[in-house]
Amino acid sequence: MRRLSIHLLASGLAASTLLLLPGLAFAGPPSLPEGGEEAPGEVADPASDAGGDAAADDGQLLTADGQPMPTDTQPAGPGEEVIDDGSGADASAEAEGGGELETAFEADSDSALDSSFTSDSETAGAADTSGEVSMGSMGLEGDSGPGMVAGRREPVMNSLRGPVGLYYTSLADVGDKYTVRFRLHTDFFVKNNFFCCEGGTEGDRHARLRGAVNLGFTFTEWTEVYFNVNSSSNRNTRDQGAREDPPSVFALGDMNFGIKGAYRFLNGGLGLGGQVGLGLLAGSEKLRTSRVNFDFAVILGADLRYLTKKEVPVRITGNIGWTLDNSPKLIDDWSAIEDPLSREVLRFSSGVNHSRVNTKIAVDFPIRLGKDKQYGIDPIIEYNWDIATYQEEAFVELTEEFGGSPLKRSQAWLTLGARANVYSGLFLDLAVDVGTTSPSYEFGPPVPPYQVILGLGWSIDPRPRVKQVPVAIDDSSATPEPVLEGRILGRVADLEGNAIAGAKVSFPGLASNVILTDAAGMFTSFRFPEGPVSIDVELPDGTIVTQTADVRVGEDAQVDIIADVAADAGEDVVFDGTFLGKDGVGVPVKVALDGMGIQETFDSDGEGRIAIALPLGDYKATVTAEGYEPKEISFSVVADTGAVINESLVPTDAAGGGGGGGEVIETPLISGNKYRIRVKKGPRYSGNDLNVERSAEALDQLASYLNQHPEYGLIEIRVHTDDRGNPKKRSQSRADAIAAYLVGKGVVASRIKASGWGDKDPVAVNITADGRRKNNRTEFKVKDYDESKKPASGGN
Repeated sequence: MRRLSIHLLASGLAASTLLLLPGLAFAGPPSLPEGGEEAPGEVADPASDAGGDAAADDGQLLTADGQPMPTDTQPAGPGEEVIDDGSGADASAEAEGGGELETAFEADSDSALDSSFTSDSETAGAADTSGEVSMGSMGLEGDSGPGMVAGRREPVMNSLRGPVGLYYTSLADVGDKYTVRFRLHTDFFVKNNFFCCEGGTEGDRHARLRGAVNLGFTFTEWTEVYFNVNSSSNRNTRDQGAREDPPSVFALGDMNFGIKGAYRFLNGGLGLGGQVGLGLLAGSEKLRTSRVNFDFAVILGADLRYLTKKEVPVRITGNIGWTLDNSPKLIDDWSAIEDPLSREVLRFSSGVNHSRVNTKIAVDFPIRLGKDKQYGIDPIIEYNWDIATYQEEAFVELTEEFGGSPLKRSQAWLTLGARANVYSGLFLDLAVDVGTTSPSYEFGPPVPPYQVILGLGWSIDPRPRVKQVPVAIDDSSATPEPVLEGRILGRVADLEGNAIAGAKVSFPGLASNVILTDAAGMFTSFRFPEGPVSIDVELPDGTIVTQTADVRVGEDAQVDIIADVAADAGEDVVFDGTFLGKDGVGVPVKVALDGMGIQETFDSDGEGRIAIALPLGDYKATVTAEGYEPKEISFSVVADTGAVINESLVPTDAAGGGGGGGEVIETPLISGNKYRIRVKKGPRYSGNDLNVERSAEALDQLASYLNQHPEYGLIEIRVHTDDRGNPKKRSQSRADAIAAYLVGKGVVASRIKASGWGDKDPVAVNITADGRRKNNRTEFKVKDYDESKKPASGGN
């Protein structure tokens, strides 16, 4: 009976609070005055003036429809502090006096006024037709609205053993997207005559200390996951010779996992959510899971900061759910403990309870303090009422001996406390539980008459912040005018109006980058300050054309650049070659070209004549013919005449042992089959380039091997690297270098394919030097093999 009156009083207070709710005046968040001035008959909202959600035309940061800020706004660099000129309270007066003041704000990298309540595709701070600023589905007002701190949602903290909440009550909120929460807490009580014998001489003394580590992560705008580990230590001392329970009991390593979803609507003022969780019970003095609990709850909430015009800092939350509790199974045979008092003390100390309905109602008062609302204090009142859905007949004897409860199935307690956000997501907690109702022993363990709670938590938002620096702009003549910009749209053509594609357009003194004209001869420049801009155009034939364009503010300057070249000036001229064999008779040859970006093999006609249209420039070529030594030549293709080549080839020695350049190289380092060619002492590299000195022996033998084995129609040079730097670029450069070397040694270019595989096919891990060495390798894969072309001798 001693706790019944307190229970009824707390229930009455909760009911009265609910009855008063319909009488509160609800409205949407206050409208922002248009144009930065107060509407007739209304008082300007100081938070709106300081926050800058919707900007006016005269020097504000953002317009209401999300248009870009004026260019005189200078963003703070990394790590810079926001400059406070002390004029925040007098912004209106300065604006009337002709000066301009840009208000400061912090925002996420996604948007200047981003909020986790807005979707990724929405723009935060968009204004509706009524002049009110909307922040996605929640209706939060920029960085100065309720629940916002410096452009982000205010940090929140986990409940004692669950998701975002107060102490025991879960809030209809999951916190800002991608935030991580870490919490430590402990609670304790000490009580004489806790289990029995109050007023007697044989009473007990019980002390309990509990602790928990709690983690939470919000991975979507409406969903979070949580995890915690809980331990407790109980000590019961009493003068009872027949006791069967140990004086000290430890419950170690109980774990809870769960997921919660919550959605807020009606401008963020009402919330609805739900959570489910699993509890892994370790029991006493062991660190392995013995039993599993299950719980779920429905969450309702109302936040008057978003529902009242004056943004009243009151939040009302209710939870109702059910817990399937398997903790009674932690001890296999309760009947082995014959002393009923010992059994009950052991059950309480081990954290054993029954399945029950959980009801919670809470009222808290989230108040933000400080000039930038950087501090928070949240007084909290909670009432918790659990009703057992299971009865244990074994405890009737104990109930009759020590007296039962008028509310036999109920466990209830009142929590009074405060939570302080002392610095940038760092929280401190202090609260006390006041027990109001204990159940009869067959329905659950007793409720402590009091319990002190201490907590420390940190809410971490990993996303970077973008800061705007407030700059007071002086209207004196010394203030320079802002630099405005424009672009150049141009076309490059010849005298007959034909577009010149591939011309290189540059802007000396303004930009180092080069722009290439497209197929229509068009180009679009970067943005340049107002004034004359010099343009250099390098034509494909190397001719330079210079012209000037006038850039105007906010406009695209049109310019036509006419090159004084003939219409066919860009056409290729001809490489004309004639190749002779024995007795001055033309022989059919293959010419492997290398130069001006061309690596390709061409065939002559049957009389050794070849004509190829080539760009102007320098070339090397390897000429091969059956029965003749490969021959390397160099030539230049020049305007008008092109290149005319007449060369005689030297026959090979029929025995294969002729001297000089006709000698056939032995290939002991090379072996192959129809799938791959193996190269001992394979290619070596220096960075992206081929180390010719260390690779020449093996690659010379490979070139000779390929020239002696026409059955290899196509070889893929497959270069692999480790994962450092740019693996793809490094491997492709190495493969190209090997291909160029082999072509230079007489291998027909069409028989070689260079492939850079980068790090996509490792044979070892890249975390050790030996693993990286194994991954840096070169393979020669056979892609086309014709057995019929194999020499009769079988080759090497």
